[in-house]
Amino acid sequence: MTLMEATGGVLDPGTSVRCITCLDTEISGKVAAFDLVRKALVVACPPAPGSKDVNNTYHVINISNLKALEVTAKSTGEDEFPVVSLDNSKIMKRVRDKIEEKKRKVASIGVGVSEEAQGLFNAIKKTIDDLYWDGKKIIAMGDVTIVEPYSVNDLQLKVGGNPNTLDHISKIVRYFSHSVKLKV
Repeated sequence: MTLMEATGGVLDPGTSVRCITCLDTEISGKVAAFDLVRKALVVACPPAPGSKDVNNTYHVINISNLKALEVTAKSTGEDEFPVVSLDNSKIMKRVRDKIEEKKRKVASIGVGVSEEAQGLFNAIKKTIDDLYWDGKKIIAMGDVTIVEPYSVNDLQLKVGGNPNTLDHISKIVRYFSHSVKLKV
């Protein structure tokens, strides 16, 4: 039986179905969503008997990959899968946060710098968030600049900068330089 014959081209949410995929996988559950144009079927399968899981498992199925589709029970008309209203402001905040996170990750990659310089940057970044590249220079907390070849002798404190920041950065650079020498 074709999909069109089995469903009349429509599967209402809540309709019980049994699907057999082209890989002979059997999926039984209730239709959560159906889109004939996109050839998509979402089936909500209840947890297995005796399972501690209380949530449904959702399978998104490309209906082109179905060997068989059987409607085992029509929808009762009750809204088993209610449409949930979404808070657009929360969604937009999450999108903005993710974009900012990606920008920070991209900004933490030095362009045209050596592998050791990037490794040093990553080591400092573990303890100091206010860190960025300025060309091939590493700027930490706006007070300390590290120039090539990125050793303890290449640290520069900005006039009026915090000497404790310089001390902290120099310890990280010294430890990093020591660990790199041990690997060689």
